[in-house]
Amino acid sequence: MRKTAVARFAIIVCAVLFVMVVSAQQITLKPGAILDKDNEFHRDNARDFAYCEIAPVLGKPPMAQIYNSSAPGDRCPVNEMAAIDPKKLAAELGAEFVYMNPTPQTARRHWVMDQLWVLKVGETVDFHGIRATWMASMSPEFLDGMLKGDFVPTEGHRENKYLYAKGRRVFLLHSPDGKTWVMLSYTTEVDTDLSLDQLSNLASKLKLPDGFEFEIKTLRRDLSIDMRNANGLAHIIRDNLHDIYQGCGFDNVCSYIP
Repeated sequence: MRKTAVARFAIIVCAVLFVMVVSAQQITLKPGAILDKDNEFHRDNARDFAYCEIAPVLGKPPMAQIYNSSAPGDRCPVNEMAAIDPKKLAAELGAEFVYMNPTPQTARRHWVMDQLWVLKVGETVDFHGIRATWMASMSPEFLDGMLKGDFVPTEGHRENKYLYAKGRRVFLLHSPDGKTWVMLSYTTEVDTDLSLDQLSNLASKLKLPDGFEFEIKTLRRDLSIDMRNANGLAHIIRDNLHDIYQGCGFDNVCSYIP
């Protein structure tokens, strides 16, 4: 009788320990494009779609692996995003650190194009309630460049295509070197009340450096931006509200300069 009780107790202890071990397991990442499946996605309702990104810096040399919540089935609830501790997540992932976009994590980021294609995607991971799909890898230097300052151009690599539809408005920066920058996304990181409708008044909120101009234009024909036309090279700039723009006029990425 006593042996039976001890045996049962031992089984219960082992079961509890097993649950504890499983619950403490790290999230195992396998970043990179999956080449043996239909590894692209298309979102045809991208305008004003809210998304987030989690980018752990991994490997030698270290690269930021971009997991984005824009793919079908992905999700980025505000409360779950705000609850993630980037330092604890980095330790869990074995990463040097983790970039969180947007920051602060209570903010939101929204696409501005009408259609979005990501042409190489990888695994989908649940980061404690944030379901995101691998979409790119970037050097930490690129992400640092994005964070260094406003209206400072930087370069990165993406396998993306964007479509801005005829009759839709686009939000443009013109820089002193003659380049035109098309808004990709807006955010509530700085202006917590910013919305798609309020972009009409964005000129009054921007602190433009000398020589920069802001313009809103209604397209007379579709505008396509396809990074494949420059081997994935993207020219990026950020304004003082942390909205992000793609450069036109550097190469053949843009179907025309709006």
